[in-house]
Amino acid sequence: MTAAKMRAMTGLPIIPEKTFSWEAPANLPESFDIRERYPEAAVPVRHQQHCGSCWAFATTTAASIRLNIKGHNYGVLSPQDLVSCDKYDAACRGGGFYTPHAHMLETGATTEECMSYKSFAGRVPTCPSKCDNGSEIIRHKYKSIAQYTVDNVMEGLMNDGPMFFAFTVYEDFGFYRSGIYKHKYGKAEDGHAVTLIGWGEENGEKYWLLQNSWGPEWGENGFFRMRRGTNECGCESYGFISGLVE
Repeated sequence: MTAAKMRAMTGLPIIPEKTFSWEAPANLPESFDIRERYPEAAVPVRHQQHCGSCWAFATTTAASIRLNIKGHNYGVLSPQDLVSCDKYDAACRGGGFYTPHAHMLETGATTEECMSYKSFAGRVPTCPSKCDNGSEIIRHKYKSIAQYTVDNVMEGLMNDGPMFFAFTVYEDFGFYRSGIYKHKYGKAEDGHAVTLIGWGEENGEKYWLLQNSWGPEWGENGFFRMRRGTNECGCESYGFISGLVE
């Protein structure tokens, strides 16, 4: 993947990094995967294509799974609703870390059945007043916003569900195919948002398990792993965020 193509599919500010290391609490399992704990709550890997809407996909994927875990049958929440209707963020030109969640708290998001994704080529339709089929738009909100740190992120993932995960994308990330990613070369290209769904360890190396929005053909069937415990690409110093749902 070229750097230009990769930048077209990111959309967060580059994250200020600091080097540190930390250890997960000893009472937690060695591995955890939300897909195994709640298989019925999983959301398919989607593709944002030529639009810097990673922030909208990461937010709606986490929120959809959290709602499914609670037993709601709303369907998958629509990233297009955020791209077209979230006034805090900049649609295909990118978004923020906190702002999509503020929108979810105040306004919420409808489902993909109501509002399908249309910004594949970077075009941003105006915020509609009706669903694609002409029916009324019903949106689902957060009850509150939950921000986690490395000290409680793993417990939060187990107890509450997936969350928004941000990191700096370097040139070598465009060559990722499989395995545990760790930055080795290249300059910082942009910031990127994905969905944190678990963690694990392979051959003594600890990792985060993440769901991307670059289609199921990318990486490990649309997922990837990133080194955990060393603040890889700034992912652990910036915090983790999602919303609590009823």
